[in-house]
Amino acid sequence: MMLPRIGRKKQRLSGGSYRGQQQRVGTNREQRMRTLVLGLCFVFLVVGVTKRLRPTAETEEYNLDGVIAQDTFIAEIGFKSEDLEKTREAREAAAAKVPDIFRVNEDVVEVQVEHLGEAADAILEQRPAAEKAIREALAAAPPDQAPATVVARTARSFAETLIKQGEPFQSVANADALATWLTPRVTIPAPKAPADPVEGSEADAAPEPSKPEPQLEFVYGERLAAVAPEALRDVLENGILKSDERGSEFSKALDRRITILNARGQSSGEMPFAEAPTVVTAPDLLKARIAAGLQLAFPAFQAGATDAPVDLVKLQDAAFAVTKPFLSSTLEFDADKTSIEREVARGQVEPVLKEIMPSERIIGRGERWSPQSKSDVETYLVEKQRYDKQTANVIGSLAGHAILVGLVLFALVQALPLLVTKRQFTLRSLNLVLLVMCATIGVGRVAAYFDDTGLLVPAAAGAILLAILTNTRVAGLSSAIIAILLSIQYDYSWRLLLVSAAMSFTGVLSIFMVRRRSDMGSAAVKATIVGVLTVLGMALAQDALFTETSFNALVSIALNGLVCVLVVPGLVSPLERLFGITTDIQLLEYSDLNNHILSRLAMEVPATYAHSLMLGQLAEAAADAIGANGLLARVCAYYHDIGKIRRPEYFSENQTGANIHDDLSPRLSARAIASHVTEGAEMARELHLPKPLIDAIYEHHGTCLISFFYKEAVKQQKHGGVVESDFRYPGPRPRSRETAILMICDAVESGVRSLKNPNEERVREFIDRIISSRAEDRQFDECELTLRDLDTIAEVLAKRISSSQHRRIAYPGQEKEPEPKVANMVPLSGGQE
Repeated sequence: MMLPRIGRKKQRLSGGSYRGQQQRVGTNREQRMRTLVLGLCFVFLVVGVTKRLRPTAETEEYNLDGVIAQDTFIAEIGFKSEDLEKTREAREAAAAKVPDIFRVNEDVVEVQVEHLGEAADAILEQRPAAEKAIREALAAAPPDQAPATVVARTARSFAETLIKQGEPFQSVANADALATWLTPRVTIPAPKAPADPVEGSEADAAPEPSKPEPQLEFVYGERLAAVAPEALRDVLENGILKSDERGSEFSKALDRRITILNARGQSSGEMPFAEAPTVVTAPDLLKARIAAGLQLAFPAFQAGATDAPVDLVKLQDAAFAVTKPFLSSTLEFDADKTSIEREVARGQVEPVLKEIMPSERIIGRGERWSPQSKSDVETYLVEKQRYDKQTANVIGSLAGHAILVGLVLFALVQALPLLVTKRQFTLRSLNLVLLVMCATIGVGRVAAYFDDTGLLVPAAAGAILLAILTNTRVAGLSSAIIAILLSIQYDYSWRLLLVSAAMSFTGVLSIFMVRRRSDMGSAAVKATIVGVLTVLGMALAQDALFTETSFNALVSIALNGLVCVLVVPGLVSPLERLFGITTDIQLLEYSDLNNHILSRLAMEVPATYAHSLMLGQLAEAAADAIGANGLLARVCAYYHDIGKIRRPEYFSENQTGANIHDDLSPRLSARAIASHVTEGAEMARELHLPKPLIDAIYEHHGTCLISFFYKEAVKQQKHGGVVESDFRYPGPRPRSRETAILMICDAVESGVRSLKNPNEERVREFIDRIISSRAEDRQFDECELTLRDLDTIAEVLAKRISSSQHRRIAYPGQEKEPEPKVANMVPLSGGQE
């Protein structure tokens, strides 16, 4: 649908006054009112968020000496004091985590390695005697006996002889092991070829080959003497505990750990105490270290031309047998170092604090001092003195809060026009927000004398009220501002900021649409649940769930929610009347068809009543389709024609006999028709109907021309003299989308009855002509309907009316009613009915 674009013209309101001038006067008055209200609220909020306005007296001197308290101490402010017992437990737990520190005794390591070296040297000094014995045995051995066998047997026999001689060989006690140290590697050279015979010698004399002398190399003992001390040093330096070592036994935990420091003070890291080497487990470590050393010493084990008298396993056993007696415990518990580390761990633990609430009794006169009570009193006196010094600077506190409050109000004033849908409601919304804000801060100021946390302040109640009385956008912004101001009021409490904001936003989002008064209680309950969850979350995060502070916070939130449930329903109605706001709850009450005025309408003018009900259905459907308030449009339709109760005979739908207009002039008839608007508004005021309903009564005809009687007057006075304004409704024109929809639906619902065969296409064409005529008459200039909205309205109305204008089945015997002799379309000119 295309509507014509019509240029706007200045409309004269009175002598020398134009609409633009009147708007400027109203704007100036609104600006002055806004400035005054903002100034008063600014002062109130600055004073409200500043807890103390006068310096306090200097802190008195108290005698804390002696065993018995000389005074009673009751906290005037909330503060946190160290919980001595829990702090001690926490620090001892931290100290218990510090492992015992053991230090390797380097002197023991060096002595034991030196003794092993001496023993190895003593064994190696026997090599000449062993070589002599082995050579003699090889020389005496029969030719068919293997040299390796002879060497092994001779070395073992020689080792047994040494062991019988005593120390240092007796400690070995294993002849095979000692024999391995003294076993040489035997190499038999190839026999030399016999020389050629000399001429003249006997021809039958054959030369005998000479027997080669075996080569003996004592490589095994030398390498064992190199590997054994290194293996022993490595094991000893890694540390060996005594079998009965228990450390400090500071911690009795089975999984306690220890730290080992070498001679240079370097830590090898922590290890479980149960896994630390002892004199019982050290031999296994020594054996493994010897095996690794021999693998490097003999990468490719070979024994020359003959079979080797020893193998790698015998070498390992030989080295272990000689080295084992020199294993000794080398770890000593370093008590001083351990104590220092544990003191450091204790010092790194922050004191565990407990919260003491205002008016809480710390100790009474005549009671015995305990370390905890004395610490609490000392902390209280320090905090009290610091608090008094802070609040003594009244000028600085007020100046700082003035800056913060000024920033908050500036943000509110700048954002509010963007959040309010209708500009004329901006000042009303601002006043309402400021009232709720000041009331909440005032309640917070009073609650501060009883509760130092601020969790009792029902900030969510103000948020829910604003959501009901304004809209969710305004309520959301206001909730954030109120939460900020409350946190400032309670010493910049981030906990209060978080809880208040969470509860307020939950309340706002839970009350998006109110259709029952129980919805307000439901929103308050949801806000309370979110507040409880927020407190629990913060308590869990701070590991303070089962503390008195958390319990008190939960009780405060529960009381806060109870106050919200009771306060919100009680304040909605007074605030509605104070600010002239019509809420959905109020509209639902006025939509009751059994109330006094609608019952009169049904009894006295039933046709008008039926028209109003049908009009209500159409207007609600059209309003919902474009995002307007469908409930408001429906209730306005119910009341828009209540003025016809006073003169029902002037309207054709209520006439049952002669037409009264036959005896009246066109001008009087037009005035009588138009009077139902002013009389209806007068009745609405007498019944104390809400302002939107009164506006709908005034605006549902706008300033449209009563065309029938105007044309009659023109016919009667063909030479002029007819004043068009005498034949127009008093107005004003629609100023809201709902009343503009009501105007369209009223004209359509009445005029569509004149259509012949009203199918959807004809109904839509008729509706388009109605809307075009109203647009040409500039009836939509002061509302916010767009061309898209008008097209949507026309589409919805066409479908609804087409579905209601159905034909009934003609039963046998019924005579067909004659068709009304009317044109298919009512001829309408611009802005005429």
